[in-house]
Amino acid sequence: MKRLVLIAAAAAAFSGAAAAQQTVTLKVHSFSSALAPEAVHHMLPLIEKLDKDSGGRLKLEFYPSMQLGGKPGDLIQQMEDGVVDIVITIPGLTPGRFAGLEGTELPFTNVGTSAGQTAAMLEWVNKWLLTSDFKNIKIVHMHTTDAAVLHMRAKQVKTLADFKGMKVRVPGRFVGEAVKALGGTPVGVPLGGIYEALERGQIDAMTINWAIMTPYKFQEVTKYHLETPVYQNAIMTLMRQASYDKLPADLKKVLDSNIGLEYSVGIARKVDELTGPAKKAIAAHGNVIYSIPDAERARWIAAVQPVYALWIQEMNKRGLPGQQMFDDLLARTAKYGRK
Repeated sequence: MKRLVLIAAAAAAFSGAAAAQQTVTLKVHSFSSALAPEAVHHMLPLIEKLDKDSGGRLKLEFYPSMQLGGKPGDLIQQMEDGVVDIVITIPGLTPGRFAGLEGTELPFTNVGTSAGQTAAMLEWVNKWLLTSDFKNIKIVHMHTTDAAVLHMRAKQVKTLADFKGMKVRVPGRFVGEAVKALGGTPVGVPLGGIYEALERGQIDAMTINWAIMTPYKFQEVTKYHLETPVYQNAIMTLMRQASYDKLPADLKKVLDSNIGLEYSVGIARKVDELTGPAKKAIAAHGNVIYSIPDAERARWIAAVQPVYALWIQEMNKRGLPGQQMFDDLLARTAKYGRK
């Protein structure tokens, strides 16, 4: 009997050692291209770092631009079904699924820089959304875009009245509601289809961040660019909790030591470094970058107040304290520089 116990113990030890030495490959699926900031400054360097720190035992296979098939709106389902382990996506691609996080995209509530908005967002998410929007999800990384502004094809928007009749591409529900409140018509167009939609005049304008303009050459199909920040998108790198739970303890440690608030804000600072060069490239193309007076901006903010109420009501319906969450969001973004 003693001999059998020893054999069993030895077998268990061998099995544990083998598990500790196994190589794990995780599939990463992204809605955006390999040239996008979230690939160049986040995912590609992270893949190399995890491979190095794990001695080659933690490998990430990266599939940008929906290379594994499906539509961008399918990414979360692909992750939850275990088709892939990690996805890079934005809240607006799966309307309602991250309704809480969409609160960080409410117009004129944002800091204006990726570093500031990212820090505010992560603090706020950790307080309010871990057991709702992100239940059974491991947050690998989140940062925001730099400031998303209004880019116009031919007609320059200077006042609320100028929005009338304009078809504006938006990334999600609450930005769309804001465009409606301002007097325009929101249109959903995938990132890869924006250039053609602008070129053909199918849309008159779009809301998108500065840094993404030049990789997609959007300066070629736009003329006017409003300096005033409107909102900022959250870009999420999310992992299926079950995929994380299956990792050996030492590989969990490798992953966790390479992510977190400091890491995410560091990525955000790199995103902010793209804003200036993007503006220079846009201006060099002969386009016009301009601002609106503070008094006009105040009128726009007054016009979108019902959008705030809409989001607050949505949170209340989900059993969350909507007004308290909204007030806390404003406090945190003000803390990090919102004006």
